[in-house]
Amino acid sequence: MPKVTLSVQRFTPGTDQAPRFEAHEVEVGPSASILDALFAVQRGAAPDLAFRFSCRVGMCGSCAMVVNGREQLTCSTLVRTVGTTLRIEPLRNLPVVRDLAVDLAPFFDAYQRALPHFIPKDDLADFHRFPHAEAEWQALNHQPQCIDCGACYSSCTLVTMHPRYLGPMALHRALALIVDPRDKAQAERMEAVAGEAGVFRCHTLGNCRDVCPRGISPTASINRLKRLALAKHVRTFFTRLLGRQT
Repeated sequence: MPKVTLSVQRFTPGTDQAPRFEAHEVEVGPSASILDALFAVQRGAAPDLAFRFSCRVGMCGSCAMVVNGREQLTCSTLVRTVGTTLRIEPLRNLPVVRDLAVDLAPFFDAYQRALPHFIPKDDLADFHRFPHAEAEWQALNHQPQCIDCGACYSSCTLVTMHPRYLGPMALHRALALIVDPRDKAQAERMEAVAGEAGVFRCHTLGNCRDVCPRGISPTASINRLKRLALAKHVRTFFTRLLGRQT
C-alpha cells in the first residue's frame, strides 16, 4: 500500500502556547479518503488526535478541514486526488477547541442573525402549489441543499477582516427565504442581510464557491441579494420622492 505523510496541526488552548505541526507517515489503500488517513494516524502514533466526523459519506459536513491550504470535506476527498504529502489544519475564522476540531458557535451565531427559519404567512394553506412554468417557481433559489460544513465561512476573507460579517452560508440561506412567496418575514430578513454586516461587504472573490463540497455558489446568491436590496432601495427612494411632490 502507498505511504502518505501527514503534517497535522496540534493545539490545545490553555495548555499549548502556539499551534505546532506533527509529521506522521501512514499506509493507506488506493481508495482511502483523507479522513481514513487521519484515522490511521489516530490508531497509531497519535491516539489523542482530535477531529470531528459523523456520517463519513459527505452528507453531514462535520469533517471539513483545511488540507494543503484549501477547505475540503475529508471523508469524501480521496488522498490520491491531493497527493502523498498532506498538511492538515482546522477550519479558519473559528476558535480551535483542540487540534483539528473548531468551535462552530460564531458560524451558527451569524446564521441566526440572518433569520434562517421559515416563517409561514398567516393565510398560508397546508399546500402551496408551484407550477414549474410560473414565475414563482422560477424565482426560487434552486441551488443544492447546504450541509453546514463551514468550508465557505473558513475560506471567506471578509469574515477574517470583519468578524461580524454574516458570511456566505447565512446569506445563501437568507436568499432562499427572501424569494419564497410563502414566507412572511422577507422585509425583516432583507433588512438584516442588507445592513452593515451583510451582502454589500462581499468583494465577490468567489472563495466560498470554489470550496463548497456541494457545488453551491454562495457568491451567486449574494450577488442576487445585492440586486434585490438595490431594487428595494430604489423603490423606497422614488416612493418617498413622489410622496413629497404630491
